[in-house]
Amino acid sequence: MPHAYLFDIGNVIITFDFSRATRKLVPFSAVAAEEALPLVAPLTVELELGLISPGAFIEAASEKIGYTGDPDFFHRSFADIFELNLPMVEFIEARKAEGCPLYLLSNTNGIHVPFFESTYPVFGHFDGRIYSHEVGLMKPDPQIYEVTREILSLIPAETIYIDDLPANCEAGRAAGFLSVPYDHTAHGDFLTAVAAFA
Repeated sequence: MPHAYLFDIGNVIITFDFSRATRKLVPFSAVAAEEALPLVAPLTVELELGLISPGAFIEAASEKIGYTGDPDFFHRSFADIFELNLPMVEFIEARKAEGCPLYLLSNTNGIHVPFFESTYPVFGHFDGRIYSHEVGLMKPDPQIYEVTREILSLIPAETIYIDDLPANCEAGRAAGFLSVPYDHTAHGDFLTAVAAFA
């Protein structure tokens, strides 16, 4: 069995839907829901790289979409966009019971992390984590995989890396990790792929 597992978060452990936030914000905004996301997307990248704070993000995003509501409501709406992927939670809990070291590597931000870490107990199972906004790097930048290896003391050739995006899997594979692509609608295919490394 491999030494460790390295998990992406979005659309792996929890699925996400940004439109859940825009639907809540639209009544207080100057643009339609489908217009809001493209306007805010560049700011989201800055947030996930740690270039702007959550407060600065909300202020700038509010200006972009003409939002005139409560900033705290914006924060709560932007945070609550997730659903737990129960088959993956079961997989994680089984690996934890076996004593496998478990780690996280995610492009995320200072709004989402406090929300999902406090909302979903599964995140208490992990032994270490690398979040993009904390290291100033985002997948699939090769450097973030090197930082992950160093900080978490991983041996890539003995670590299964699970991600939903092909570009991230390819970058992980180039860094020496045992990359396994994940589609939350085809969990059985994932189990088959992981079993091949046993």
